[in-house]
Amino acid sequence: VRRLKRPVAMATSSLLLASLVIQVSRVAADLGAISASHASAGNGASSSKTLGLRGGENLANPNGIWDSFRKVGTEAEDDGLPDLRERNPCVWGKASANRRTQEEVQLRVVCEETAPGEDLYAVGDREGDPNHKIKIQMTTENNSYPVWTSKTKLDPGKYRFKFAIESGLPEERVFREYEELQGMWGVEEYREITVMPTPPPDAVLLMSDIDGTLVGDEGATSRFRETWNREYRPKGCKLIYNTGRPFNSALRLLTEGKLDVPDALVCSEGTEVYWFHSGRAEEGEPDYEWRERLMSSWDYPHLRQLIEGVLHERQQQYSDAFFLPEMSGQPMIVVKVPGQHEAGELSRAIHHQIQEAHGMKFDLTVSGGGGNWFLLIVPPGAGKGSAALHCSKRTGFDPQRVMVAGDGENDVPLFEYTRKGFKGTMVGNVCNGLAEWATQKKRPTVYRSPSCHALGVLEGLQHHFEPTAAPPPGTE
Repeated sequence: VRRLKRPVAMATSSLLLASLVIQVSRVAADLGAISASHASAGNGASSSKTLGLRGGENLANPNGIWDSFRKVGTEAEDDGLPDLRERNPCVWGKASANRRTQEEVQLRVVCEETAPGEDLYAVGDREGDPNHKIKIQMTTENNSYPVWTSKTKLDPGKYRFKFAIESGLPEERVFREYEELQGMWGVEEYREITVMPTPPPDAVLLMSDIDGTLVGDEGATSRFRETWNREYRPKGCKLIYNTGRPFNSALRLLTEGKLDVPDALVCSEGTEVYWFHSGRAEEGEPDYEWRERLMSSWDYPHLRQLIEGVLHERQQQYSDAFFLPEMSGQPMIVVKVPGQHEAGELSRAIHHQIQEAHGMKFDLTVSGGGGNWFLLIVPPGAGKGSAALHCSKRTGFDPQRVMVAGDGENDVPLFEYTRKGFKGTMVGNVCNGLAEWATQKKRPTVYRSPSCHALGVLEGLQHHFEPTAAPPPGTE
């Protein structure tokens, strides 16, 4: 784990690093998205530094609101929005992240260990109920071998399983071999899959920004919490916060009681997802599948080398660089710059020298708030919108039953996914950047509420899903 104060030796083993970053996140998730421990120059003394990134301790305006949030390079066209929901198949003998799915479960695995006449199964049990056994037969075809697939229905819950090869005579079939799952620190006991319940047909999924939307007016936030818990949660509706804040900053809002514990939390501009199945803030579970999916969509080891090279050439244009995959498993590189001018110069250099010259795929955003300026470098397509689509798929909500809400320019990627069928609500205190986007796009499913902050979110819910209902008290 290291933070680049000034570029040092380039990363060496690219293949090893690519496999390390996902595993490191399992034990380093509690580090937080933007916190780093590093050695002080010269004496090696350990110190702690927190990067002032949206909601951080050192911001002049620690409300987590960006003053500016602009993507560098060509914006994706509406029809080309990234969809990062596709799962990679499991590989026999290689550990994989816990995956979330609906009751109609699809499994895929690459396995070349079977002999003619042998069958492949997924075998295991439901966590906490060892008597609830599962045995799912996998199938393959000549044109798809060595990929084996299955479709089955499982009750909601968390399941532990391994793939196993069955052989023998028809009347004496036995499992001759169970896969040995190789993880980062040795053999893992089993794979995991979490089956989530299908939502009721009239339930909705609300994915809302926090700062300036749900938070910003204490009275409006209180009214929202009361109305949501009384009218929406009992119907099976789900609430997901979708924020630019790093995890620890967003978590404080939950532990301090400023917001209710959600069903999930999308944070750090869509690069991380945490699930709260128990309803307890201290038991948030990182979505390792999302991290794995993002990390597999870019060549991080090569990109890091190129970024370090550009920074070495332009040492006066940045003050710090944080390579978060090694620090917390988060798929993001953060470069802190002295001001807006340096942000522009350095972002153009990265765009031309890496994206264009080398054809590297990543998204680059220049952001500023409270006098602080940053370059945010993430896998291609990573953002609030793609993370929202991932969560809607895992929770089983049809896009027509999903509403996104926000106020800021960094919510544009979230609202872009109204192209996929989501409903959208901009609260009354919407910033110019998001309002201009809405004016340009003219999306019929995006509603601009006259009410500010959390009251605008409530009004949006009624507009999209209960058009005959009276407006929430206090929104007239």
